[in-house]
Amino acid sequence: MSSLEQRVYALREQFELNRSAGELRTAIDDCQEIYERFVSLSERLDLLQRQSSSIGALPVDAPELLDLKSEFKGQISTALASLGVFFEVWRKNKQVSRQDDSLENSRVALESLVVRLESKIESCWKKWTEQLYSQCMVEKVILDSQREIPGSERVYSDYIELQGRFKDLAKQVPETVWPLRDLMDLKNRMEQVRGEMQLDLPENVKRFFKLLNQRGRSTGVPLSEMDKDTFCWLLEHALLGQFSVERSRKLF
Repeated sequence: MSSLEQRVYALREQFELNRSAGELRTAIDDCQEIYERFVSLSERLDLLQRQSSSIGALPVDAPELLDLKSEFKGQISTALASLGVFFEVWRKNKQVSRQDDSLENSRVALESLVVRLESKIESCWKKWTEQLYSQCMVEKVILDSQREIPGSERVYSDYIELQGRFKDLAKQVPETVWPLRDLMDLKNRMEQVRGEMQLDLPENVKRFFKLLNQRGRSTGVPLSEMDKDTFCWLLEHALLGQFSVERSRKLF
């Protein structure tokens, strides 16, 4: 092979290498752009998967439960179908698929599912922790009064410490089931401490709160238990807003 032929051959090899490198770089750029569109959704889905295990462990009497099969079946199917359409376009057209509508359609469908799941899981957690706290809470005016009663300072400080731990745990949806057990343990301990409190209140008001605070009671008390003196006391201490009235489920 002549020197000229060798040079031409070498140049052709270099051209092929450069062209292959350019195509590879284009493919990498395309994949990177697709990855960037979905990476945050993937991370959020990963978190939701962990959180759903804890929400799935909520007691059966929780105010709101997560049921993926019935509530999200249609939306999950839509998201999977949209992703399937894009994968097929990618398989056939590779880089060109980046400009195809199926890419954005699949991202929108997946994001819609993620947003709805986040809202549902947050709602389940918030309602359950609120229900749990309502079973062990102490009205501020009653709690503050414990500091003024000789010998009740420890009861006050113990409750405040437990209350702080409860609120910290309840701030965000956990990724394991252990915080659920911790919250229920804290609720039980707060109830015990509440039972040690001296209620320096009018007798009718004291009786009302004792009935309301009965261990395990989560259904409220009949409106007939709130007499005029109790109503006036709650009004005077700006506590009426903490109570609600609902129609009894035992109407017949």
